[in-house]
Amino acid sequence: MTRSPGAFRSVTFAAWRDRLPGEGPRSGRHYVTLAELLVRLGSFGIGLTWKVWIDDADPVTGFTEIENASSGAGIGTLDLLALVAPGVQFVDADFAGYAGDELRVVLREFDGTSWDLCAADASVIREIRRHYPDAMPTPEDVLREIPWPTNRAREQVGDQAHAEDETSSRPDRIQAPSRRSGSSSRKM
Repeated sequence: MTRSPGAFRSVTFAAWRDRLPGEGPRSGRHYVTLAELLVRLGSFGIGLTWKVWIDDADPVTGFTEIENASSGAGIGTLDLLALVAPGVQFVDADFAGYAGDELRVVLREFDGTSWDLCAADASVIREIRRHYPDAMPTPEDVLREIPWPTNRAREQVGDQAHAEDETSSRPDRIQAPSRRSGSSSRKM
């Protein structure tokens, strides 16, 4: 699958990991939450505005509130962080971070077992690899177009075109991981 010029790079890492001795109050397993990843983005992520898609969002889980808060102009990083308390785990969800009208990063949680991070900024990829040494390039066979336009000013037009042909290849969209519609070659 080809990527557009200036394509985003994508890495994948396990959402569940063994906690090392001396890491936190308990030993055992640790779940990497969205809140943790937003903090890991540091100054890169603090000024972003987020659009959110959560599979099976419903009022019972409170996920609908998060999706609704991100509709329209989006939700700021600190507001999103406030809604996703440290213990919140999503199963399948996409979080697209914009700086103005430009898409800068996509975080995708798949099946509650792994995270994909897509970014054009190599320093973001390096930072994630530093904190999550198991982060590896996302295999090409699990990449496909995602519904996040790279320029929100074109979002309305892009969404209309996307609704007409969900499989269209648009140059104003990035390539990012998706494993919702089938199996992948990744083994976590």
